[in-house]
Amino acid sequence: MALRRGLAERTTVTFRFDQDDFEFFFQWLAGAQTHGGSEVGESFYAASQIADGDVEGWVREWSSLADRVEARARSSSAGGHRVSAREAFLRAYFYRRAPLAFMHPTDARYRPTYQAARELFREGAALADPVIEPFQIPFEGANLTGYLMRPGGNAVPRKTIMMFGGGDTFVEDLYFYLGPAGTERGYNVVVADLPGQGILPADGLVMRADVEVPMAAIVDHVLQYESVDPERLAAFGISAGGYLIPRAATVDKRIRACVASSAILDFHDLWTRNTSLAKLARLENTPVMRLLERLPSRRVAAVSRLISTYQWRWGAGSITDLLEASKPMTFDPARLSCPTLVLMGQQEYEKFEASREWAHRCIDEADTEHKRLIVTPTDEGAATHAIGTNLSLMSQLVFDWLDETFDDRTTEVVEPEQLVTA
Repeated sequence: MALRRGLAERTTVTFRFDQDDFEFFFQWLAGAQTHGGSEVGESFYAASQIADGDVEGWVREWSSLADRVEARARSSSAGGHRVSAREAFLRAYFYRRAPLAFMHPTDARYRPTYQAARELFREGAALADPVIEPFQIPFEGANLTGYLMRPGGNAVPRKTIMMFGGGDTFVEDLYFYLGPAGTERGYNVVVADLPGQGILPADGLVMRADVEVPMAAIVDHVLQYESVDPERLAAFGISAGGYLIPRAATVDKRIRACVASSAILDFHDLWTRNTSLAKLARLENTPVMRLLERLPSRRVAAVSRLISTYQWRWGAGSITDLLEASKPMTFDPARLSCPTLVLMGQQEYEKFEASREWAHRCIDEADTEHKRLIVTPTDEGAATHAIGTNLSLMSQLVFDWLDETFDDRTTEVVEPEQLVTA
């Protein structure tokens, strides 16, 4: 009954949990070790204390680990040990944030938990080199929150990548996905939340089909920095960002390169074909659904928390409303005129027809010679949705392609039938 069936279905390699949604989030958290978001020993210990599908156990154990790591961070900070403090603060952020994956958004703990996590991130960010600079962009009565990382202190215009997440992410998560990999390669890295992401639904900003509107505000802000070369500005979206970013790029031509992992051409089609949402919508307000909600099933609890989160992010009062709200969320890949990279895990490519179909359509129809589809392989631990279990490989593929694209190096145009399995 996993909500993520179709995108986060069990991989051939299982880390810890049998419940698919628990396993997906745990793999995502463990994968963050690449850029200092977690530590394998800490993560697996906490996971070992959580019963499969026990949402309150999930909240308890990650919160407890966050307490311990935060205490170490403060001890190092008090002693003037900047590197140790930074590393511990950043890990403590991810552990403090982890409970939100299975916490109901209306839970009184939800916003304070996020705020505490954000403060830990910012304490670590202030100690980072390069500094991770927070910014806010006023938008429709609230603020779009983001961070800027620059590899050097000067104002020399550089290649820049803007990174955006999906329906489960908070902006700080994205640092651990891509931040250090970008600055080490000489890129400015911008991460930001769009409406519907992070804590923005609590401020009235929910998911919207016309993502190009808030994206324009972000691009306006980013182009104010002297260190940003407007001719070499890329945008990268993962998960739901695989809809948000290509859609924005079809309208805002200031985005000079687009990366999606994976491309979503039709959000309603995705949910009705690849998840259990459509079946659950038909059961709403029936005795069967009321019975399911009362069952003491850990699998039901995990799925229920995720559904409540997505309803909150889309501003929907029911599953039926959620599906209805997703209907306008489409884009035409023929309107993509910037260089385009579609990146997806082998498992997703092989098992899920919609994802595979949309990836090929992007490559077939995008109005650019610079387009490529890369399928990352199972035998390198990179088969899953958004490739969170091999961030080193993901970064290598994305930045090598961007280097080739922005530096006008000779590249092979990969035809749809010529999949590149990195």
